[in-house]
Amino acid sequence: MKQNFTQNPLRSVTAGYRHFFRDCERRSRIMAHQLMRAVPRLVARRAFSTSLARAGGGAGGMPAWQINPRNVYEDRPDFPMPNVPYVSELDDAQKALKAKEAGDWKSLSDEELKALYRLKFHKSMAEMEAPTGEWKTVVGGTSLIVALTLVLYIIQKKYAMPEMPASCNYEWQEAMVKKQLQMRNNPVEGLASKWDYENNKWK
Repeated sequence: MKQNFTQNPLRSVTAGYRHFFRDCERRSRIMAHQLMRAVPRLVARRAFSTSLARAGGGAGGMPAWQINPRNVYEDRPDFPMPNVPYVSELDDAQKALKAKEAGDWKSLSDEELKALYRLKFHKSMAEMEAPTGEWKTVVGGTSLIVALTLVLYIIQKKYAMPEMPASCNYEWQEAMVKKQLQMRNNPVEGLASKWDYENNKWK
């Protein structure tokens, strides 16, 4: 099949084709960044496990670090390349589409490109990073709990809690202060030391 190399390839790529590669490029950048961060940790763990195996005479050592050791598909922005595809068991139509994928991608339509993408991934990066509105549930649930707590407090205060003791009244507290001043309670550093007994006022 002859191809026209003089034509700008960017103009011949469809919108779905560009979206597919743009999303794959974002996933590749995230994986490269994570790999650069994980390499020193992997080397250190490998060296440590090797030293343990040599010291103990064993050959197993410590298991390698994996983000998803169970080989289960999950959509995570911090791990954009799952170990397994989203669709593991293909039907006849999907198998035919995978066989067509091995050929020229320019013969694939936008819908076929999207179908191939959904075989590998359930959600795109834009869908994973899109706001879910979960904060509304959190705020609503928190407000409901606070409202129920206030209602329960009002009911208990009105019908269940006893009256406040007399010692909480302002008149009782004022009388208690006068009694302590008359008794000259703690005249060195306490309440009596702050009262001017000659002028009958606070210092």
